[in-house]
Amino acid sequence: MALSNKPNSSNSYRVWPVFMLSFVRLFYVSIFERALQNYLYFVIDIRESTLGFISSAGAVSYIFGPILGQVITSKLGIRNSLILSSILTPILTGTQILLPEPWFLILCRVLLGLTLGIFWPNCMNLLSKWQQISSVERSKKNFKNFNFSWNIGFISGLLVGFVWAFTWSEYFAMVISWILSFLLIPISFFIKKESSEPILIEITKFQTEDPISQIDIKQDMLINSNTPMIIYPILFSWISIIFLATSKSIFIFGYPILLKAFGSPSYLAYLVQCGLQIMQLVGLTWINSMKIYSRKIASLLGIFVVLIVAFSFILFGNIWYISIITIFVGLFLGLIHGTGMKIMLEYGTAKNSSKYSVANEVLVGIGFGLTPIIAGYAVEIYLYSIHVFIMVFGLFILGLLIYLSRNVKREKTE
Repeated sequence: MALSNKPNSSNSYRVWPVFMLSFVRLFYVSIFERALQNYLYFVIDIRESTLGFISSAGAVSYIFGPILGQVITSKLGIRNSLILSSILTPILTGTQILLPEPWFLILCRVLLGLTLGIFWPNCMNLLSKWQQISSVERSKKNFKNFNFSWNIGFISGLLVGFVWAFTWSEYFAMVISWILSFLLIPISFFIKKESSEPILIEITKFQTEDPISQIDIKQDMLINSNTPMIIYPILFSWISIIFLATSKSIFIFGYPILLKAFGSPSYLAYLVQCGLQIMQLVGLTWINSMKIYSRKIASLLGIFVVLIVAFSFILFGNIWYISIITIFVGLFLGLIHGTGMKIMLEYGTAKNSSKYSVANEVLVGIGFGLTPIIAGYAVEIYLYSIHVFIMVFGLFILGLLIYLSRNVKREKTE
């Protein structure tokens, strides 16, 4: 007979404010970032290397943001930290419109990257905490809804931004998206305060059928039921995330440069980036329904396809081909992202630690932060140099992940 000692998870946390914050943040950011970069590159006509520094400033500071954010969170708590981040974000976003000088933009974006270090790690930390007090089904639903919230925000923002940029101007899109960023403030106050009650771990109690011993055997089911992905080494997650961030950064940063080189309009960048994000969402959704071993194969296949796509850019060199294939590469980026993030979240749950989410966000900052700086200089020398880098880097990462996951076999996971 099995008895269950499980908390009422439906009353222990409130999920919708976190999902709404993720949606609003990505909705306004997707418009503002694309509009700002297009305005600087196509209207003001700054150099690629300068654009690389401006694009990278926030992500570079985000490398240190999660570390600073952890210190702030230890003082204020998760709820108050998210409120603070939501207040600072609109202020720092709006100041970028006032003075579009490179040095001032870099300063604003460095500070904005630090506020992101308070925001995303705390969202991921909440997901891990919720997973500890949720059923497997509820945990999967939270993970899926979180992915949907920020992806749908990103996708819908890019579609709206395209309409505004096509109908009016990139500058108009920047101003309106900045106004929308103030929605973060009221939403953040709906986050539920952290409970001081200890987390109850689900225990399944088995009664042996031996009439002599009558021994009660208690088995902790937390890791087996809620965290099966910790069969992967954590390095598999971290290396996957660094490749995802680096390669996606190259595709997003490099596409407008290719548009300008081929004499195409800037607003196409909204549509292609939107399509890439839609396909990434498909990949994230698909990976969530896969079995443990299948996620390994999907992730490795995703990296292989990404490096093949980079090679095809050089081979064909046609802007319409590049536009279409950039959209479809999002599917494979989603497979890589979903596997890496799932491993990271389950390590955080199993170890009851936020260090995994912090490390994840630091790696994201490194990938998205350093890549455009190097890419900005590289494309001034050779237009497709960044795609050559993806090919070489992808082969190295693929071999490393195959080695790290050599013990993750089908028969061990079923």
